[in-house]
Amino acid sequence: MPGDLLPVFLACLETDTCLILSGEIGAGKTSVANHLATELDEQRGAVGGILSPRIIEDGATIGYTIRDLMTDEERPFASLDPPGVPVGKFFIAERGLAFARCAIEQAIASTQTVFVDEVGMLELAGNGLAPAVKTLLQSQVLPVLLVRSSFVEAVVHAFSITRFREFDVGQQDVLLSREGRGRDG
Repeated sequence: MPGDLLPVFLACLETDTCLILSGEIGAGKTSVANHLATELDEQRGAVGGILSPRIIEDGATIGYTIRDLMTDEERPFASLDPPGVPVGKFFIAERGLAFARCAIEQAIASTQTVFVDEVGMLELAGNGLAPAVKTLLQSQVLPVLLVRSSFVEAVVHAFSITRFREFDVGQQDVLLSREGRGRDG
């Protein structure tokens, strides 16, 4: 992870800014977020929320798990086979969604920083983790949202995010950054 992200991230803690880690599928959003969460936990503690690491078999993504950053507990989240809520080629497990929502809500109540991996099509439709994301964005903690680059503007609009700092992790060794204001900012 580029070394300049942690100081900028710590500066975001002092402001009313949402941090968005963006990139397309496979760009490394979860890896960067994991590294950032680990560094932040070591320096300041009180990091929570969820990350969704891939399950890879024979070089192909066959699913995702959900990991609670406060407890390190993991649950199945998405697979290529039903049952579950269909999203793209995957089926999202209802129990995985419930586990993720609970982890986010607990983190809001007891941490300074909450990660959500990822805010996507399901949330843009008002489903999935959308209720927990809305609660997070109305709280006093720093939200760190992982979002596909192609969805950033839609997420900013749908969740009425007025101030954000976006980091595009999709570049090889370069972390592109931009600050933005939503419609109301």
